[in-house]
Amino acid sequence: MANSLELRVPFLDKVVFDVAETLPIDMKISHGTTKYALRKAMERIVPEHVLNRKKLGFPVPIRHWLAGDELYGWAKKHIEDSQTDHIFNKAEVLAMLEEHRTAMTSGSGPDHSRRLWTVLAFMIWHGIFVEKRIDPGISEQDYPVKL
Repeated sequence: MANSLELRVPFLDKVVFDVAETLPIDMKISHGTTKYALRKAMERIVPEHVLNRKKLGFPVPIRHWLAGDELYGWAKKHIEDSQTDHIFNKAEVLAMLEEHRTAMTSGSGPDHSRRLWTVLAFMIWHGIFVEKRIDPGISEQDYPVKL
């Protein structure tokens, strides 16, 4: 939660949790509708199209950032510097980054952003914890888990 937006925190309040824990199952789920009691409580406050819409994540324009100046150079450098040759074919990862950039700037072609972001996250993790070449900027005693 240190680097994310958490909307569930108010529902983790002890009093709210204690009340929710006592609700019967049909107030939690009704006819396939989850959070039934919460939705019923909000009916007169929240517009129907918001109350019953499909769950959405927080879209972040990673595909555009990886293709543009925002992250392209950063991503390329981390791929090149990563010591993960025994795990990834870095030439292929770099080719995927180039293909992604071309596709996003031309308007046609594959969107590799999710794959690239996953590989980059692993490479950064590997650089911090395995290679020890990236300083995360926080001391180990401040990590949320004991390593």
